[in-house]
Amino acid sequence: MPVIESKPDFTIQSATSLDEVKDLWWSRMRDLGWNRDELDAETHFTVARRGEDWLLLVPTGSVEPSGMVIGFKYPNKTGWVGFFIMNEEYRGRGWGATLFKAMLDAYQNDGIHTVGLDAVEEQVSTYARRGFIAAARIRLMTRASAHEAPLSYADKKPREGFAVTDIKQVDTGAIADLDRAHTGLYRPALWTEDALFARPDAFGFAILSEASGKLQGIILVRRCEHGHRVGPLIADCTDHASLLLQLAMSHPSISASTGSLIAETFGPNEHAARVFSDLGWRWAGLDYHRMWLGGRLPIEQQEGGQGPKGMFAVFDAGQG
Repeated sequence: MPVIESKPDFTIQSATSLDEVKDLWWSRMRDLGWNRDELDAETHFTVARRGEDWLLLVPTGSVEPSGMVIGFKYPNKTGWVGFFIMNEEYRGRGWGATLFKAMLDAYQNDGIHTVGLDAVEEQVSTYARRGFIAAARIRLMTRASAHEAPLSYADKKPREGFAVTDIKQVDTGAIADLDRAHTGLYRPALWTEDALFARPDAFGFAILSEASGKLQGIILVRRCEHGHRVGPLIADCTDHASLLLQLAMSHPSISASTGSLIAETFGPNEHAARVFSDLGWRWAGLDYHRMWLGGRLPIEQQEGGQGPKGMFAVFDAGQG
């Protein structure tokens, strides 16, 4: 097991198998009420370079981790911080700070200076002390199930010259490129069969130009503990964003579910929340603060970039 740092009281090391991380990760997701799904652990493990970027803190004398953080590293020298967790009995000792610094050191050693994360209000000051600066809000939106609040809207169609298809029929490289054009994060390992599309719960739709075949928009849906999680939602216009969301909400997996829907909308896109609210969604009462190390955010997410124009919902707080 690759040891990153060794202290008298604990060791920080990279994960070498999914089994090492999934029990702690899934138990804490449920304890914290983060509304994820057990299958997400394998998705994150795959994207974290099969565990190399998934750092574990193991107390001396134990074989089980009691802390973790994922410092995702992407091929275009960008990074994303996910799932920074310390078990309660080990908080207040400075162990979490050492774990977080080990991750930041790994970014620096690899020449990665564009690093983002999404923080809840209570943790903004903590991350600010570690060099992160808030730049945007991610608004959490939710909707009751179709059983509780039946779907009611006029059928939508793509604009003339565009067509809708199953997202699993689209070239994964094109999806990774569309994602990068809006987020600045190049995640080819995420948009793969292994990480996402082999999952039995994952589905979605895409919009393509009939003339060029160019990808214009996507929506992805996965299961979560209390229903389904929608995102990302990327589109070239609000009409297509609304169409993709309506198609996703009409999918049998959702229309037959008694679970709720949840999505994380991109605040700098002034139309994002309205696309969801027009289809019966409401604010969940929680915003994440999108923060960037040293205030260095990708140009794609800055004013005038593709993010504020075409990103309506992000992947999720844990992975950007």
